[in-house]
Amino acid sequence: MPFGCVPVRGWCCAALLAVGLMCVPEARAWEAVTGGLPDQAVVAVDKSRQRFFLMEKGKSRSYPCTTGKARGDKQVRGDLKTPEGVYFVVRKRTERLDFQEYGGEAYILDYPNPVDRLRGKTGSGIWVHSRGRAITPFESRGCVVLNLKDIAEVGPELKRGTPVLIGERVEIVPRKGAVREVEERTRGWRKAWRRGEAGEGYIAPERAASISNIERQEKRARATFGPVWVLEGPGYVVSWFVQRTALPGGGTETGVRRLYWEKQEDGEYRIVGMEWDD
Repeated sequence: MPFGCVPVRGWCCAALLAVGLMCVPEARAWEAVTGGLPDQAVVAVDKSRQRFFLMEKGKSRSYPCTTGKARGDKQVRGDLKTPEGVYFVVRKRTERLDFQEYGGEAYILDYPNPVDRLRGKTGSGIWVHSRGRAITPFESRGCVVLNLKDIAEVGPELKRGTPVLIGERVEIVPRKGAVREVEERTRGWRKAWRRGEAGEGYIAPERAASISNIERQEKRARATFGPVWVLEGPGYVVSWFVQRTALPGGGTETGVRRLYWEKQEDGEYRIVGMEWDD
């Protein structure tokens, strides 16, 4: 899955966004940064109010949207639900789109993400797109759909790698400890990874074998890292950063590494999923 990202310099806003997951038996909120990144936006979708928020450089814009015909978090292919969690724009699609159904452009999201797959969720083809007619509430098959005039305005901000947070409800709340904790754990993991000790204490034991297939062990000493970004999802936390690696023959390789964390029985957050996107 190709993934592009600009060099980063940290968050421009300390406020957080809470998205309440009302579809689970025990309703609770999860939080994510509302401030955008330099040259990059953060999107939040409030399913209960059918609103799409685009946040960038400390400012927020709101647009009407429509989500799945069925309420709740997507579980299986064809259930007509819009997934809830932290997702990222993979790429823009303009080719072979039925205008009445999808408008002229669509932005593909990375559902299911690594935690979704661990939880047995199925399905694919979750996009942000428009329609060739005015939208009405709760009419999509699982996508997030905007009016044509609105996607024309927000589309240029939906670059590859833009975080998209989807939840039942969106509210502004104070910064939460889980975000700070995973931010520190991520920095610790990077130091340990450089020493060849990443698995011990940072990766969930049952996930160690599969995650080791993703790690690029031979390039540790030559890797440098950008600042850490963190967003909290429903029962997990995602951290990611730019990684640059000096190649033996000269030049550099640049990509984004994402770490998916879950709290373990001992109270520590450990990595249960990992992605490398160049």
